[in-house]
Amino acid sequence: MNETGHTRIWRQTVPRTSPVAAGMTRKSAAPAGAPQPPDLRPLTPAVLTTGEKYGYDAEHAGKVADLALRIFEQLPQVHGLGPEWAPLLQHAALLHDIGYFVHARRHHRHSQYLIRHDALLSDYPQPWREALGLVARNHRKRPRAAPHAWGAACTRAVLGLSAMLRIADGCDYGHDAAARLGAVRIRRGGLELSLSGVSVGGISRILRRKSRLFARTYALPITFTVEA
Repeated sequence: MNETGHTRIWRQTVPRTSPVAAGMTRKSAAPAGAPQPPDLRPLTPAVLTTGEKYGYDAEHAGKVADLALRIFEQLPQVHGLGPEWAPLLQHAALLHDIGYFVHARRHHRHSQYLIRHDALLSDYPQPWREALGLVARNHRKRPRAAPHAWGAACTRAVLGLSAMLRIADGCDYGHDAAARLGAVRIRRGGLELSLSGVSVGGISRILRRKSRLFARTYALPITFTVEA
């Protein structure tokens, strides 16, 4: 046990290699100048309706969205994104698993496809609809970065949101909505996340894999702890 009253489970080290920036498409329009999403909050009902259409696990999706937003809100000094990015992360979390409607295998790709093409999301502005699909896709497997035309800032933003979504999804790996995220701290040059409500040791392998993108993107080792 450390001085914070938490038991350290393990530490995610920073890999030496950075993520591969493989664009999903070169035809998407790029945001003008510094990427700043418009107000996407009014589109939340359409996102929820889309999830319902495809029979999503609302409890899991909602828990992952809550956890992802908590990580986002606790770490502005790390990701450097303004609050206007939060709804995009929330929406991606709510829709990340809708691809199961098509097939469990490669469901992350199916989620991206449905997000990009379903008429219920026709009011989602481009290119942020593309970004929404990409962040949802990136909740598993090899991450895809934004198209090169979007520039380095948007590429980093998409990878950062994807990294936060991955961690949140890993915390609720059992789909029981039991995980609770406590303190999120920068300590000794690394990030420490405290979890309760789940067996952190039991899902340590999942958390290690799910947190790798965050560690790479921000060059910040991650330690998961459980409250004693």
